[in-house]
Amino acid sequence: MDGPLDPKVLYWTGALANLLVIAALAVQGVRLARRGEYARHARAMRAAATLVGAFLLSYALKLLFLGREDPATWSRNAVTILRVHELCVLVMLIGGTVALVLSRRLRRTATFTRAASDPAAPPALSRRHRVAGRSAVIGALLGAATAALVLTGMYARARWVDAPALAQHEPAVRE
Repeated sequence: MDGPLDPKVLYWTGALANLLVIAALAVQGVRLARRGEYARHARAMRAAATLVGAFLLSYALKLLFLGREDPATWSRNAVTILRVHELCVLVMLIGGTVALVLSRRLRRTATFTRAASDPAAPPALSRRHRVAGRSAVIGALLGAATAALVLTGMYARARWVDAPALAQHEPAVRE
């Protein structure tokens, strides 16, 4: 480790760990749903959503105390990866929110409660929930992968790793 210890890089290291746990919970939630274990599926997804909420709160505090990163010092590749990462996270947030809202209606159905006296889940509602949930899980997985690349670029700029394609922007040399 050549460069100085940067609190922002430490923050993003923790954020990546958090996102990996979120993605793991989401994948486990999908597995549980496929086995028909809807109560456990709901718990796993609520745990993932809680971690997303904790990240959003921590990000607001990070902005307040540590400020923003300066992408002007990043390579073009690193900035592109960051933008793709932000898009993946946006898909995760929108898909997860939609799935969570729809799940509240699904919780009152026989599919979730297993009570014969409860109404069946409308197929269209189940399908919309599934599509939104898949979007969120895919966004989380791709978000974690791209976050690892963004963090590698941060490590490269801090001279902790050798990753020239993700390191600092080098101005063009004029002849």
